[in-house]
Amino acid sequence: MKILIAAAECSPLARTGGLGEAVQGLSSALVRLGVDVTVAMPRYRHLADVGVAVDEPTEARLIDNQGVRVLALEDPEAFDREGIYGPTPGSVYEDEWWRWARFAARVAELADSFDIVHVHDGQPAPAVLLTDTPSVLTVHNSAYPLLGPLREAAALLGVDAIHRRLGGSLEWYGHANYLKAGIAGADRVTTVSPSFALQLTEDAEVSSGLSEVIRWLDRPVIGILNGIDVTRWTPAKDPVLPAPFTAGRLAGRKAAKEALLGKAGLDDGFLLGNVGRMTEQKGLGLLDRDLDTLVEEGCRFVLVGNGDLDATVDDWVKRHPRAVWHAIYDEDLARLVFAGSDAYLMPSRFEPCGLGQMYSMRYGSIPIARLTGGLADTVIDLDETPGESTGFGFRLFDARELVKTIRRARRIHDRHRAEWRAMQRRGMKADWSWDRAAGRYLEVYEDALG
Repeated sequence: MKILIAAAECSPLARTGGLGEAVQGLSSALVRLGVDVTVAMPRYRHLADVGVAVDEPTEARLIDNQGVRVLALEDPEAFDREGIYGPTPGSVYEDEWWRWARFAARVAELADSFDIVHVHDGQPAPAVLLTDTPSVLTVHNSAYPLLGPLREAAALLGVDAIHRRLGGSLEWYGHANYLKAGIAGADRVTTVSPSFALQLTEDAEVSSGLSEVIRWLDRPVIGILNGIDVTRWTPAKDPVLPAPFTAGRLAGRKAAKEALLGKAGLDDGFLLGNVGRMTEQKGLGLLDRDLDTLVEEGCRFVLVGNGDLDATVDDWVKRHPRAVWHAIYDEDLARLVFAGSDAYLMPSRFEPCGLGQMYSMRYGSIPIARLTGGLADTVIDLDETPGESTGFGFRLFDARELVKTIRRARRIHDRHRAEWRAMQRRGMKADWSWDRAAGRYLEVYEDALG
C-alpha cells in the first residue's frame, strides 16, 4: 500500500503545534509497519538547503526525515517567506487561501501515483475534490477551517462547478471553506480522539459551524487518539535534560526543575508549565482573574509559546518577574518544561486531542486539565478514579474551577507525596506510542480502498 500524507507541518522540519508532531509520529509508525509512506509539505524558506533537489515526480526537496520520505514541494512565490503561516509566531499571511490552494492542487497531482491520499486539516483538504485516489481527511483543529473568496479559490483549485455552487463541497455562506471541502469530499473522515469526534458532530461552536455537514456524512467521523514518538521523547535518554530519570527513579526531575527555575529566573515554588499557543482556545485566560493570588500562595508559571494572549501573559510577567516567565517556543526548552515542572496546565476551552498532556505524563509532570475532547480520553482524575489516576481534571470552563483544581493538585503535591509519585509513575508507564494509532489508520485506509 502506497500512502501520500499531505500536511502543512511535519516535525521537526516544520512545527508550530501538535499537527507537525502528529504527522511525523503517524508516518514513522506506518513505516515501521512496512507501509510505503511519502509526506508532502511545502518547502519553506528555512528548508532551502535541507535534503536533495529533485524534479520527479515533482519539483521538490527530497528529505529523509528520520526514515520517512518527505517531499518539500517547491513554490517560492507562495512559501519562500518568513515563518509557516505568517512572518511571526501566531500571525497569518493575508493570502493564506491563495497559498494553500496552490499546495492542495500540487497534492492532487501527486495523489494519482498513490493508493491513498491522507490530508491533514484545512490547508491541503481541497485536494480530495481534485483526485480519484481514495482519500482520508483528519481534522486536528476545526477552529481554523481556512476561508477564502469563493470564485477565485475555485478557479485556482480548478474544481468542478458543482463544488462551488450554493451548498457545494467548497461553498460556505458565499466563501470557500477548505476544511468543509475535505469533510464533504473525503472517502473517510477521522479526528484525533473519540471524544472530539462526538463534539464535532454535536457542537457547532467546536466545529466552526460544520456539525450539520458532518451529521450528513454517509459514515460517522472516526476518533483515533493521537500518540507521541516515544523513541524521541524519553526522559531516560533525553540529552537535553541535566540528568536522566525513569518512572522507578525520579531523582533526576529535581535537577530539571532547578535548571528550569534558573533559566527562567524564578523563585522556587509549585511550578506549573505550559507549552503551546497563547490563545483563548487553550484557556490560559482563565488564570487572569486569580493570578496574583496564586502567585502569593506560592505558584510559579513557565509559559512557552505565542498567540493572541501574549499581551496578557507579558503583563503577568511585568507584575511578577520572579514568578512568571514567558518564552517563545523552542523544542529543547519544551522538553525541560515537561521534565522540570511539577504540574502541566491544559485548561482548554476545547482540545481535539492534545499532545502536551502526553508529553508531560511521559516526563513525570502531572496534568491539570479541563476534561474536554482528547483530554477527557487521556487524563484520569484523582478524585474520580483514585487507583488509576494520572492527573487532575475539571469540566466547567470557569476560572473558579481551574483555581480550585490547581489548589487541589498542590495540596496533594505538598501533603501526600507517595500518592503524587504513584500518579507520576502511572503516567510515565502508560502507552502513549503511535503504534496503536497507526494500526487503526491502516484499517481506515483499507476500508476506504474497499
